Amino acid sequence: MPTPSTAPVHIVWDWNGTLLDDLHCMVEAVSACQAAIGEPAVDTATYRQQHCLPGRRFHDRLSGRPVTDAEWPVIQRTYAEHMSARKPPLRAGAAHLLQWIAAQGHTQSLLSLTDDPQLRREVEQTRLKHLFQRIDGRRAPGTPKSAALQHHLAMLGEPDRCRVILIGDTTDDAAAARTCEVRAVLHTGGFELASRLRTAGAPVVPSLDAAALLALGLSAGTSQRPYVPDILLRRDARHHR
Repeated sequence: MPTPSTAPVHIVWDWNGTLLDDLHCMVEAVSACQAAIGEPAVDTATYRQQHCLPGRRFHDRLSGRPVTDAEWPVIQRTYAEHMSARKPPLRAGAAHLLQWIAAQGHTQSLLSLTDDPQLRREVEQTRLKHLFQRIDGRRAPGTPKSAALQHHLAMLGEPDRCRVILIGDTTDDAAAARTCEVRAVLHTGGFELASRLRTAGAPVVPSLDAAALLALGLSAGTSQRPYVPDILLRRDARHHR
């Protein structure tokens, strides 16, 4: 029976849209923000088609016009209210996947553009904190993912970037990884359409399990899939049906 690679891999996980299955929450929050400035609500298809960062540019695109300086604080306040009231919806199977990766001797951390206090509250609610070497949310307004990732890696002690893989769900995740000279794997169950993700220059897969398996294989420098327990393979197969 094949065994996992003995060389440790470090996976940097994205939170919203990746470990969290929270697209519906985000659509509701963004719709409330749009309503607060007199614009129509947003449906899921429009959200995924128009999604981009930074957030103000996203609302410009949804509104079909630039958001004014008076409207932007209203959007920020409305969004924060919705986020603080939610219970984080952990993606099905995510906890078991993280536990399995840790059991193989690999390390993991969490990086998000969610405000840091909010992120830490949500991680506590999901009881996943012990699985992450480090947890970083956004500490300053407007911080791009690339700068956040640079800081995150520095605080991790600058791990060998050849063995670091970022798993996310947006083209912005791929761009941040490229800027920081680490690899990325994107999954299609998050905030952006698969057709758009495929323009980002990173592998695109249909599930979180597939993303993790590919990340371990990439970092091992082989095209072979690492050994995984049957339960993960069965769950991954269901995503392909």
